[in-house]
Amino acid sequence: MKYSKLFLVFVLTAMSLGFRLMDSSKHWEISSSDPYLWIKPCDRSSTFESNSVHLGDSLFDRNNINITSALQSIADNVNNIYGSYLRLEIYPEDPSNPPANSHFDYNKANRRTIDICSDSYFLASGMAAWKTDRNSIIGCDISYVKKDLRDARTFVSVLSHEIGHCLGLHHPQELTHSIMSYFKDTDYYRYQIDDFIGIRYLYPAHIEGIDQKENNSLGLSCKYK
Repeated sequence: MKYSKLFLVFVLTAMSLGFRLMDSSKHWEISSSDPYLWIKPCDRSSTFESNSVHLGDSLFDRNNINITSALQSIADNVNNIYGSYLRLEIYPEDPSNPPANSHFDYNKANRRTIDICSDSYFLASGMAAWKTDRNSIIGCDISYVKKDLRDARTFVSVLSHEIGHCLGLHHPQELTHSIMSYFKDTDYYRYQIDDFIGIRYLYPAHIEGIDQKENNSLGLSCKYK
């Protein structure tokens, strides 16, 4: 009986390891051939009072970092995940005249935008909520407490976490190597290996000779199928 209980504890623990999904039945209307979601901040120009990002970070040693630059750095983190087709872009300030390198499409963006605005009426530093139409995610609203996010590093940490929710990631609470965990190492303010695997699982790119659709092994393996 003692060993049966230990085995049960082991199984339950193993089942809780690794990235978790908010709701695997719901998804954005994107694909590898049409991979764009847009990030739309209400406040684009406010700058941070301090910048404590680490040496080597794209925002390191930069003064007067504004919210748009910080969000672009988060988008770059996602866009550079090997094996994922997902692409994030900043919603153009003038939708009728997007930048030359933009893939913006107004009709598509109506169902593919993550709206980010400050709010002072809730206790958490940030909060994310999907907007859905049956099984499709057609938007996501992120709120953050502006007064709590005076430092660029803190802002990047909180917004990376909330954007992770918008993309479909939940809290793997037993892990420290994940921006989505409340128990993450305090040095982590950008996406970590568990987050990369979760995003790649949700948005797998086609790579010649490799089946990118991984089995969710509950944290026990990172191998391809």
